[in-house]
Amino acid sequence: MVVEALKSIREGEEEGRKLIEEAKERAAKILKEAEEEVKRLKEKAREDEKSLAREISDKYAQEGKKEEKVIMKNAEAEAEKLKSIAESNLDSTINFVLEKILGLR
Repeated sequence: MVVEALKSIREGEEEGRKLIEEAKERAAKILKEAEEEVKRLKEKAREDEKSLAREISDKYAQEGKKEEKVIMKNAEAEAEKLKSIAESNLDSTINFVLEKILGLR
């Protein structure tokens, strides 16, 4: 009976060691999986950040192009206006210069 009790205690101790070893293995596996998940999430965050930066850059580049078109349109209109004014004054300017050169009037 004492031998059986000792055998039972030894088996219980062995079973306890196995359970502890299995728990350590599960804990190590969980920790490894958590580290891999953190790594994956960090990489996804970096990719999302790059994607967002590209989207923002593209958005402002498009807005810049639109603004450029508006500015160019206004500049062209102003240039045409100034050209028209210059052309309308051309005849009187030529006459004025000729009068001064030739001493007329």
